[in-house]
Amino acid sequence: MKRITAILLTAVLLLTLASCGGSGMSEDEIRHIYRDLIEASYVLNDVYYGDGLPFAEDPETMASLAGTSSRFSYMPVDKSAPYQSEAEIREATEAVFTKTMCDHLFTLAFEGMSTDSEETVAFARYIEQNEILTVRIDLAEEALPLGRVYDFDSMDILIEDKNRIVASFATEMDGETSVNVKITLTKTENGWRLDSPTY
Repeated sequence: MKRITAILLTAVLLLTLASCGGSGMSEDEIRHIYRDLIEASYVLNDVYYGDGLPFAEDPETMASLAGTSSRFSYMPVDKSAPYQSEAEIREATEAVFTKTMCDHLFTLAFEGMSTDSEETVAFARYIEQNEILTVRIDLAEEALPLGRVYDFDSMDILIEDKNRIVASFATEMDGETSVNVKITLTKTENGWRLDSPTY
């Protein structure tokens, strides 16, 4: 009798741990979240790591910038660009990435990065001047290779708990098989967000 009771208690404990350990979502639901967020990150990758938003030499806009000063060459973002202000970029980023990721990306985009010795490594990619978003025109020179494509059907869940999921995906670059990439999802007060870069 004691042995049966012990077995039953063990079974209940294992079931309790299993129910507490997972995200409470099906594999298809997890795949759907990954797909939505990773696909939404593609345009943001270009904003932060690629050629940046397109710029245009609009005489009217340039006239409105007269009198502003900058050590480097920034041009107004073209009206065809998906984002027209720093606030729009921030909002789109916060809908995809965690606060930790956002803090890093915002520093890269709007403040620039520097080393401990204060030697600047990269200047801000974007500056808002007179309520006009401008972009540094030499971003193509430091752009990372982009265009990674994720095979969502290959998703392999490595870690899954209530607030964190880590999954691995097969990827392609330029139509060629590339490395498997681990992407972390973190649950925030606003929903699941990516806690990994996707480029």
